[in-house]
Amino acid sequence: MRRAEQMDQLREGVVGLLAPATDPPQERHLTGLIKLDEDAVVAKLVADDEAFDYEGLPLGAKAVGGSTEAGDILLVDIRTRGNGAGQLKVAKYMAHGVIVDLDLELVDDDQVVAVQFAYHGLHKWLPEQIYRDDPLIEDGKHVGWSAELRYAKGITVPLDDSFKLRFSTGWSVGGEFGRRTFATPLIVTVESSDRRSIHEHIGRLDAVHALLNIAHRERVQAFGGSARLTADSDWSGFWETSFMSADGSHDAAHFFPHFGLDELGGLPTVANWVEIVRSHRRAVTPVVRHVLEPTQTPEARLLSTAAAMESWVAAHRRGHEWAKKVKDEDLPGAIVRIVDPSWNDWIGDPNVWLSKFWASYNHVKHQPEDDLDPNLVNALEVAGRWLLTAAVLDECAGNTQPSRHLFSTSLGIVGGNVRGILRTSRP
Repeated sequence: MRRAEQMDQLREGVVGLLAPATDPPQERHLTGLIKLDEDAVVAKLVADDEAFDYEGLPLGAKAVGGSTEAGDILLVDIRTRGNGAGQLKVAKYMAHGVIVDLDLELVDDDQVVAVQFAYHGLHKWLPEQIYRDDPLIEDGKHVGWSAELRYAKGITVPLDDSFKLRFSTGWSVGGEFGRRTFATPLIVTVESSDRRSIHEHIGRLDAVHALLNIAHRERVQAFGGSARLTADSDWSGFWETSFMSADGSHDAAHFFPHFGLDELGGLPTVANWVEIVRSHRRAVTPVVRHVLEPTQTPEARLLSTAAAMESWVAAHRRGHEWAKKVKDEDLPGAIVRIVDPSWNDWIGDPNVWLSKFWASYNHVKHQPEDDLDPNLVNALEVAGRWLLTAAVLDECAGNTQPSRHLFSTSLGIVGGNVRGILRTSRP
């Protein structure tokens, strides 16, 4: 409850004595205001000349923190700095993250050892079911009900550069006596062996967050988070504006995801996904962006999806036989060859899709003034995006289990819609 109250206070704006985390540290703190806006955490410090650098900007810092009326606070993942409007000199910082209830003596720039996000309603991604309830039966009659919650450590897999990824099941009990509610959210944690910039942790969590959104039909957002400054310090409340929502609309269970942890082959596949997102951003970013920004035009999506395919194939061309150029074959044909054969039935006629996809891509790219049927462009792009997604997930898993699940089971309705449009579209 304490953290929820702090976040409510931050949305209203809290006053405190604040300072940017500089080296060497500033000798005094400045009066300031911190406010959690819709898409950023904003700090405004009433400053003197010593708070600005030679270019007239607020001092560069990886974090801004201090004591406020809502407790001790640290802004991290700072994106911009500038001068606030008005007659007073105001140093303005805009960040995406804020840590609350921390020990300011432990602060070292923006360095932490762990960050975690908590998600409601993702039951197919939970490593363990820790909540159990059973009826109490005596003499053949129901005489009561028992409920039990147990702690579980979860599962852990190594990432690159001495980081670890952990999936665990959190738990909470709320409500007054006689009206209890139980929650078992998915907790996704990225840990480092030593203190590292929180931006490094968030970058890896971002990849997992993207995968969770690709996997579900509706937008997925975390409802809370925590950060740990040192290996032996307590967890502190953490809010990140890019990944979290406070409106409650994302708390419903997502009963029918496109895939869950088991369909991917477990947490090692997720770890490989994190690495591929970091090393093949040009190929994976459009797949994620189309999910998170659904208002793009079909033509814009088609261009970026096809470009992502080109990047994916090119990245594998030197060391993989499947990515070698084949005479008179349109480029997506290379990706078709490496996914599960269930793709062929899912798309209907793979040759028709392949020729229409590549022809439409080149038409939009080289003749943007000509209008194509937007329904056809949309269907072609959706199919191509899932083809690329399946190929990437297959590489993460080391087998074709993900693409087999997608094209033979979970994407049936999507495939039916695509096939229908391909049949009725103009040649």
